Amino acid sequence: MAVPNDEELFLGGTDRGTRQIMCYHAVMTTSTGFWIEDNPFNFSLPTFIYQIIVIFVFSRLTHVVLRRLSQPVVVSQIVAGIILSGDVLGRYQRFAYLIFPPYGFEQINVAAILAYMMFFFVVGVKADLGLMLKVGKKAAAIAFVGTILPAVSVYLTAKALRHKIPHHFMEAQVLLAVADKWSITSFAVLSCLLSELNLLSSKLGRLAMSATLISDFIHLFLATFIKTYLLSMKLHSGWKGLSALLCFCCVVALILFVLRPIVLWLIRRTPEGALLDEASFVAVLTMALACGALTAITGFDVITGPFFLGLVLPGGAPLGATVVRRMDGLVMGILLPTNIVMAGMATRISVLAGARHWGMLEMFLLICVVTKFLGVTLPCFYCRMPHRDTLSLGLMMISKGIFEVCAAIRWHEDRVVDNGEYTMVIVTVLVVGGGTAPLIKYLYHPEDRFVAYKRRTLQHVRPGDELRLLACVHKQDDVHPVLALLEASGPSPDAPICTYLLHLVQLVGRADAVFHPHRRHRNPCTSATSLSESDHIVNAFQLFARQHPDGLSVLPYVCISPYNTMYSDICSLALDKKAALVILPFHKKVNTDGSINSVSPAIHAVNVNVLQYAPCSVGILVDNGLSSGGPLLERAAIYFLGGADDREALAYGVRMADHAAIALTVIRLLPLEAGKQEGREERMDDRMLKQFQHKVVDGNRVVYREEVVKGGEGTVDVIRETSPEFSLLIVGRRAGKESPLTVGMSMWSEYPELGVIGDLLASTDFGSRASTLVVQQQVWVVGEAALAAESRTNAATGSQVVPEPEECTQSDGK
Repeated sequence: MAVPNDEELFLGGTDRGTRQIMCYHAVMTTSTGFWIEDNPFNFSLPTFIYQIIVIFVFSRLTHVVLRRLSQPVVVSQIVAGIILSGDVLGRYQRFAYLIFPPYGFEQINVAAILAYMMFFFVVGVKADLGLMLKVGKKAAAIAFVGTILPAVSVYLTAKALRHKIPHHFMEAQVLLAVADKWSITSFAVLSCLLSELNLLSSKLGRLAMSATLISDFIHLFLATFIKTYLLSMKLHSGWKGLSALLCFCCVVALILFVLRPIVLWLIRRTPEGALLDEASFVAVLTMALACGALTAITGFDVITGPFFLGLVLPGGAPLGATVVRRMDGLVMGILLPTNIVMAGMATRISVLAGARHWGMLEMFLLICVVTKFLGVTLPCFYCRMPHRDTLSLGLMMISKGIFEVCAAIRWHEDRVVDNGEYTMVIVTVLVVGGGTAPLIKYLYHPEDRFVAYKRRTLQHVRPGDELRLLACVHKQDDVHPVLALLEASGPSPDAPICTYLLHLVQLVGRADAVFHPHRRHRNPCTSATSLSESDHIVNAFQLFARQHPDGLSVLPYVCISPYNTMYSDICSLALDKKAALVILPFHKKVNTDGSINSVSPAIHAVNVNVLQYAPCSVGILVDNGLSSGGPLLERAAIYFLGGADDREALAYGVRMADHAAIALTVIRLLPLEAGKQEGREERMDDRMLKQFQHKVVDGNRVVYREEVVKGGEGTVDVIRETSPEFSLLIVGRRAGKESPLTVGMSMWSEYPELGVIGDLLASTDFGSRASTLVVQQQVWVVGEAALAAESRTNAATGSQVVPEPEECTQSDGK
């Protein structure tokens, strides 16, 4: 057997047909220190730690540079590995032997394989097999055609070129391995890519995830039969291959009928909202490692057992949340990057000079990529999807990453490919993975669909028409403030309110976002009588609706998604249901005594994004004690400074005054300077206030008064003096609006999404005990000039031409 030279040892492998030989002391784990002239790099533990540090630093620094080019993390890690390889920094022997001595590869390879196992176990836990039962024909067609076409293309091309294909391709079953791994889209690769691009919650992202999950689940079983065939060919015994398959079936039965019930029992023992305890988590982790060992012993991939175990276990809380909380940082942050960087280090770019060594393999890889793209786009074109969406989906489905890298490592170790072919596979992953991500980011903008073509505002809802509200709730603490606001809005048969309730839940322990109408269903992980948080929230709203049977209807939805894409689900539902107002809870909770209860920066980011992209008006509800069971809203005030947002706030106040037993006071603030410049906005303000005084004000329950103030200090004084009289304060956001009434106030603003007046009222230093509703009128409308002209015409004639909204029925929720 040939002994490799030092360069081959550093490069992590030799050409096909050779093995590495290492000689080192049996016990050289921990150094006793350099004080007694010990070299720490001669011992395995210090060397392993130094290798991890170097890999972590290089991969992070590389990603800092490449992420500006919209490159995914796995691409940065491969590039970092190439930089550390024998063609770049590894050429310097002092560096190579200091950090990556030949005998130091074994332990880091073991850690990389362990990371690979744990990563796919986590991916399996996050996956939701229930998606396979809910997919439509489009996702099924994409999964089927997109998987079959590349495999068939490889077979037909191989048959046509059978006389030109190298002999070792047939001997090592290279083409079968390529068709097996490169014909599918890995669920792990796609979920990581969509998460980095913030597209998990998009409709295209959900379609891609559904199609990928179908193809991956089918591939899991097809790969088992392929592996059985390869074992039979390698051992020249069909009976041994069949025995391996039977052993694998026994492992599957063990997972389904023994391990899964045990894990479900552990989950049922966990209190609602809590994570798995230490003993339960260790037990689940031991099961995953045991499944990997069993599948490896039977001759199959070491990841197959952990991945299948993760697939059959329920994601989300508490198992998925526990796994993510305790393993994501170690696996995704340290161990898995080690695996990818090591794969990059094993490349030899210098051997790519001669294309004849790798050209045939690259041709088949490109055939898989191109035909996969065609197999995805053809069903989309048949279903008449928009061209940009079709191209974006095709790019998503051909993305490459950790799955293909690990497959290449396995091929290299099993001597299916030589160094040149292995390098070409890694470079292809680098090019395809690095090219698809920026193209997807350029082509697909899910927020573009939120552009409205019609006015969806409170001001454009005619008296007596149904008002459609989208009420967003994060926790049970948000329920009472929203119900109090709905009660103050006066639902009645003459002015009905249709409320679309959206329970927003952070995506934890799952890879796929969820958005569907709420339906209580039996959870195998909980007792039959237990209720989820969504059930409690929906029950409270439905009870409130039963108290107003003819004036209020509630249609509940549940959204489980990452906070950074949650705004997309809110805006989508508001657009689809033609809502006029979205009600959002403020991210800071204040107790009745003025102390801060909680602050959520993630919810703050959601509110800011909704304000930017919402296809209708938006109201942010600042709760000052209503969540703790404070008094209902009986006295409301509107501080009117002028502008579209203030007119929207006044429109909501008019609805309250017309249809609810609530006292309303409108306080218009006017600047002290007499020479006020009259413009279009001022004329619209005057016209709406005159209509309000003429039609609504009665001098008793509904009051209008004007206050002349001098600058921002005068405005603060008036609000400070009058606000204690009320339980609800309604103001317009007035973002970016400069006014003599607010001079000097913006410099002290802490929350720009509330505007200067809303920020003042929400400040704990101001000491207001009243809850505040900050209103922003719809701002993102196509054809704004045409709508403005229509608005001027309607104002001149005293009428409003508004499309009749659809009837809000239970069918909307289905």
